[in-house]
Amino acid sequence: MSKMIPTKPGILRGYAKAVKKIYESGDATEYSYRKPLQSLLEALIPKEYNVVIIHESKRETFGAPDFKVTTPTTIVGYIETKKPEINLDKLPKKDKHQVLRYRERLENFLLTNYKDFILYQDNKEVASVTLLDENFNLIERNIEKFNRLLERFLSKTTPKIKTPEELALFLAKRARILKDVVLENMDDNEDLVGLYKAFKEHLISTMNKTEFADAYAQTIVYGLFMARFTLKEPLNRYNVVFKGIPKSLKVVHEIFKHITSELPDYLEWIIEELIAVLNNVDVDSIREKFRFGADGSDPFLHFYEDFLATYNPELRQSRGVYYTPIPVVEFIVNSVDELLQDKFNKRLHDKDVTILDPAVGTGTFLGVVLDRIHRNVKGTLFQVYLKERLINNIYGFEILISPYLAAHLKLSMILDQWGIRLGDNERFNIYLTDALSLTRPPEQAGLFEKYLDEESTKADEVKTKTRIFVIIGNPPYDVKPSEGWIAGLMRDYLHGLGVEKERAKNSLQDDYVKFIRFAQWKIEQAGKGIIGFITNNSYLDGLVHRRMRQSLMETFDEIYVLNLHGNKRRGETDENVFDIQQGVAIVLFVKLKEGKHKAENCKVYYYSVVHDAGALTRYEKYGFLRSNTVREIRWEELIPEGPYYFFVPKDLSLGKEYGKFPKLDEIFLDRNYGIITANDSATLAFTRREMEQRIKDLLSLPEQQFKNKYAVTDKNTWTVKQAKDAVSEDLKKNFNGNLQAMLDLRLQQVLYRPFDIRWTYYLPKSDGFFRRPVFNIMKHMILGENIGLVTGRIVKKGQFKHVFVTKLPIEFSVLSTTTSEVGYLFPLYRYIKNELTGKLEKTPNIKPEFIKVLKEKYGTTPEDFLYYVYAVLHDPKYRKRYAEFLKIDFPRIPLYNKETFEKYKKIGKELVELHLMKKNIPVDIGDKIEGDNLEVEKVKYDKKKQGVRINKTTILLGIPEEVWNYTIGGYKVIEKYLKGRKGRKLSLDELEHIYKVVEIIKRTIELVKELEKIEPKFD
Repeated sequence: MSKMIPTKPGILRGYAKAVKKIYESGDATEYSYRKPLQSLLEALIPKEYNVVIIHESKRETFGAPDFKVTTPTTIVGYIETKKPEINLDKLPKKDKHQVLRYRERLENFLLTNYKDFILYQDNKEVASVTLLDENFNLIERNIEKFNRLLERFLSKTTPKIKTPEELALFLAKRARILKDVVLENMDDNEDLVGLYKAFKEHLISTMNKTEFADAYAQTIVYGLFMARFTLKEPLNRYNVVFKGIPKSLKVVHEIFKHITSELPDYLEWIIEELIAVLNNVDVDSIREKFRFGADGSDPFLHFYEDFLATYNPELRQSRGVYYTPIPVVEFIVNSVDELLQDKFNKRLHDKDVTILDPAVGTGTFLGVVLDRIHRNVKGTLFQVYLKERLINNIYGFEILISPYLAAHLKLSMILDQWGIRLGDNERFNIYLTDALSLTRPPEQAGLFEKYLDEESTKADEVKTKTRIFVIIGNPPYDVKPSEGWIAGLMRDYLHGLGVEKERAKNSLQDDYVKFIRFAQWKIEQAGKGIIGFITNNSYLDGLVHRRMRQSLMETFDEIYVLNLHGNKRRGETDENVFDIQQGVAIVLFVKLKEGKHKAENCKVYYYSVVHDAGALTRYEKYGFLRSNTVREIRWEELIPEGPYYFFVPKDLSLGKEYGKFPKLDEIFLDRNYGIITANDSATLAFTRREMEQRIKDLLSLPEQQFKNKYAVTDKNTWTVKQAKDAVSEDLKKNFNGNLQAMLDLRLQQVLYRPFDIRWTYYLPKSDGFFRRPVFNIMKHMILGENIGLVTGRIVKKGQFKHVFVTKLPIEFSVLSTTTSEVGYLFPLYRYIKNELTGKLEKTPNIKPEFIKVLKEKYGTTPEDFLYYVYAVLHDPKYRKRYAEFLKIDFPRIPLYNKETFEKYKKIGKELVELHLMKKNIPVDIGDKIEGDNLEVEKVKYDKKKQGVRINKTTILLGIPEEVWNYTIGGYKVIEKYLKGRKGRKLSLDELEHIYKVVEIIKRTIELVKELEKIEPKFD
């Protein structure tokens, strides 16, 4: 039973008078009222509670609660005060944010404006009372209620923390507060500004203040955590630094040294709170639960996941940057150990087997290495081995200080469970460094900078001089340009094969590619060795990765690819082993001897976990990894051939046959990808009238009003201001302010999706109204009548269906929203200005030498050839026979004999006219609409009724299932058209258009069946 607060109305009346007097003085601040409140609490609370009420001195900073209530052994709770005139139920925005922070992250928190009191416990309002009325008179009937609230506040106890889950929750809540207060106050704190500058100059040049505050908060938390498990006495700010943090971790030690000094209140209270939480930990119980390896799990990984779930849920979603599922790690480590045995007659613990994780994160891979070695080397021999070899043979790099410290903590705890402790000057060779860069000359001479440079110098020695035999890990996924030292190494992946000129070479800027290149270079240095990585799997068959694959085959003697799939972007239905969209693969590279060789001399082995079993869950994949290693898997040997050197099975046996056909970009003179708007919702409209009004509003409305009206937001590469400035300049410079003349010329239809035409304002200038108008090719569709072939260069999802025809400019994603499946436009004609006459001349966009071939072989026109090409690209026999080739480059067109040509041309002409909607297709929609709500809400096909539901009450009937499923590129045509109008009421024109497209698709299906009957013949 809790101790009672005695009823003392006299003391409470005195408090009421004191508060009223201060208020009526007219010059009161928030701080003026604190003394009466403290005096009231000290007078009311019996001595048996043994509490001390500490209030902060007058402060201008924003971060610490106003009062802390403590006992000699623990913190009871916190009190935050607001001015009496502030309504606690309607707090100002800044105060609301602050109070929300405290109530969410402090288990016992009392809020008051000196009249009203609200008690929050575990983020719930558990009691409230109004003690003084609006005139500061004591409400005597509420005295008992106030006493009960105070008793509840003082009686709140936190039981000993006994599980990692509880500890993660308590620490994460406070870490969030620490991050917030650092971010809010760092500009006024020289120490924090100095640390931030040092990190930017010596580690991460792109680090922003939010990232620094995050790194600082997590570093303090993990450092205190490490100290709590190191010391046998309760923590305080002094023994943490001088006893708890290993002196060998100089960078971390230096960060912690400043907490022993006089801290600003916003830092002091939360650090003391963190220390109080850790002093309330049942260390023995927690230590027992942090035992590694017994059940194949990593308790620290689960602790970190629980921590992130509360501290930063967004970061948890991208946790692949920090840690990897244990089954994946164990598979890689165990397989590497087996390859060492089978190929080199060595083991992980051998004297000359040095091991590096270049993206160490929280140390999961090295932790599993320790466990594997511990199982290999039994008894007291392991302790000898640890001191004489292991400390010197294991290396790690980590660029972020919080996981760097967590890795040291994790490995120390692993050793601790085996009864091993490192000496004061001993440490693991895990360095705080960017694995992909070498140290820059120091710009400052401070002690912290000096220790950062020491750390980097030791890391650079490992990068450039230390012989590494095994490299393992999970490199990060981040795309940014290569700079400095790594850029030189990356040139090998760009060399030759035309990769330098390809727009998609940005794929080679992904960090995982750079880490593979770095690891390859390190093994080349050593002359032999093994790499075991789990990475993004796009390089297995990416076109721009072909030189990368060739280079790897020239370096390594054996490559083992375990494709784990899980690529949502390619439409794969199996679950990923991570919470990410991109598919992944485990790869093992083995170099048996020094030097390079021809790519063809490398043996490449492949296995797909979904090859036979179909779609697997994440846990089924974990099960596969737990029950297999490199020895047990039935590998399929691949024979990768140039120029692509694919690391996945491909049937390229028809390569010589297919390679004889001319490719579209060898036939046509000009082609390019579609318009990049950078903001479809802002730059495209369904009707001319809508687009015209939008341009008028863009010119006349303030930017924010325009954004609100059209629900438009700025993007990284497009802003309302940028668009407005471009249109305004165009109006003034090119039309002398004549708005109607500008609209008449600039408003233009574009093919947005198959059979879906939108309106836009077409300004040829880049980074104006559009990001990229691609005028060099679109002008040929604007300046005169034309027909354009639309197709893709790469197919990532499914099979080739990526062909259409247009008489209009096209949008970038006309065929697919998958970036690599961008639509390319091949106009049939070009409009070129004659320099002598000044007139536009219409000339074929076909290379002269190919026109000659067409005339000699077929005696045909450019239009006839386009019809022929269009038919060939729709022929199921062609698509099936050359399926693999159609995924990796522009289509090649077989030149059949004249008889075959005429057959294809005839069907192709009808297809083109259908898809351009040139034919008059009468439709009667009178009995096809069931329901009167024409707003598109949720689009779903109804098999039973052979129609499409657009909302709960309305269905569009008369749409056969094969028409509904008909796909062009990555889009089911009818579905895409309707979903593009979600939230919009369908007009009569749109309904008629839909049913015309239904008839067009029906006829297309019939014509494709006719194509399938043709038996093509060559001369």
